[in-house]
Amino acid sequence: MTYTFDGIAGYTQEKKELMALCDMFKNRKKYEKKGAHLPKGIIFYGDVGNGKTLFAKVLASECGLNTINIDLGESDKAYNVCKQIKQAFTKGEKSDAPTMIFFDELDKVIPNESEDYHSDREKTILSQLLTLIDGMQSNSNIVFVATCNSYNCIPEALVRPGRIDKKIGIAKPDFESRKEILKMYMKKSSCKFDMDIDELARLCSFVSSASLETLVNECILSSDENNFVSAELIKSKLYEIKEEDIPRKKSQFTETLFACRNLGSFVVAKYFNNGDYTLSTYHSTVCNDYFNNIIHDFDGDFGTNDDFEDDDFDEDCDDYDDGFKEHFSKVDFMNAVTVILGGFCAESLILNKTYSNMEYNFSIIYNILFWMSKNGMFGLNNIYYELDSSYFSDKKLERLYDIFDETINDCYKVANEIVSKNINLIKKLMAVVSERGDIRKDEAEALIDQFGGIKF
Repeated sequence: MTYTFDGIAGYTQEKKELMALCDMFKNRKKYEKKGAHLPKGIIFYGDVGNGKTLFAKVLASECGLNTINIDLGESDKAYNVCKQIKQAFTKGEKSDAPTMIFFDELDKVIPNESEDYHSDREKTILSQLLTLIDGMQSNSNIVFVATCNSYNCIPEALVRPGRIDKKIGIAKPDFESRKEILKMYMKKSSCKFDMDIDELARLCSFVSSASLETLVNECILSSDENNFVSAELIKSKLYEIKEEDIPRKKSQFTETLFACRNLGSFVVAKYFNNGDYTLSTYHSTVCNDYFNNIIHDFDGDFGTNDDFEDDDFDEDCDDYDDGFKEHFSKVDFMNAVTVILGGFCAESLILNKTYSNMEYNFSIIYNILFWMSKNGMFGLNNIYYELDSSYFSDKKLERLYDIFDETINDCYKVANEIVSKNINLIKKLMAVVSERGDIRKDEAEALIDQFGGIKF
């Protein structure tokens, strides 16, 4: 079977990265004349069933690379695994033809970075790999290519520059990719599907590429004598697939959902404030210490500090709690609203849906807006007195809500523009954050640089 770029449906950005790699390997001399070093190693990472192995096969096929597979099979002893790895590298070095050494599911046999203890077998295999990759010449004919389901489990020593130089994340397909994948499989059938492709793609949120193929095949197998696939049948088969997949990975779904929302807020917050932050899937964070401090006061009864006694603060000091300002301006609050809406934009643009996890955030937005009104930030004619609301006419209240709507819409436009420019970065960070949970600023900055940086 011949593997080509045409065999990969969707994944536009990922294919661009793959094409760039292929151009390097096919035009090696051109890049070497420029003084560039080609990658020694490449790793494709992401959830099971989304085409990591397919990407590797397309790379080999399009570049004309001979492939040497490291097939662990039932090998359970470090000696046998290391022997096979050594043989693969030796064979590749002796070959006159460009060669790809392919190691599928690398994370299954090397130390897991998220665990405290590692077996001697895992450490021995890692040591062997490091030695062999270090021994590769940058101008050699071989390239080491691996796949892994969990990038965070890969030891940092293995994926540092000079070893595995190139990392490409293959996440679950987004809306446009789902459309292209479904079209590809549906075109191979003579069946007529009674559902618009956009609607079907929306229904398939969080479904893997492999499951999309299974869905189409199951529908074809159950089509009627006229090769007709009804909308009811499609929904039934999709329900069966999700019934098998989602409950088993419910926590993963939740982590992915909150990672998407929080990272959307994060990139917007980064635009306004470059202070300390932690990337997290925690349910009530925008991943920025400065804006978390602002928003904290509006969690529940807005604008109150009932949990604190007067003695908790120095009367002569306006700053407290590690940089938290006691007084914020209209700009601060507007920026905070924009940051929260960044999470809404990320869900809309990346997942093509918004979920009930945003309800809490929108309640905070309205708490902020009422507090701004109470403090005269929308003008004296639009002050809302919470304890004296009986004197606030319906007409005046309607005007105030109009102001709120205008404010939210203005903030949304800013947030949407920032998130739109950083969709690819958010997707790559989602794969890491949803698995790790918390990533502090110093480590996160390195990841962001590695993934291409934030675009404003």
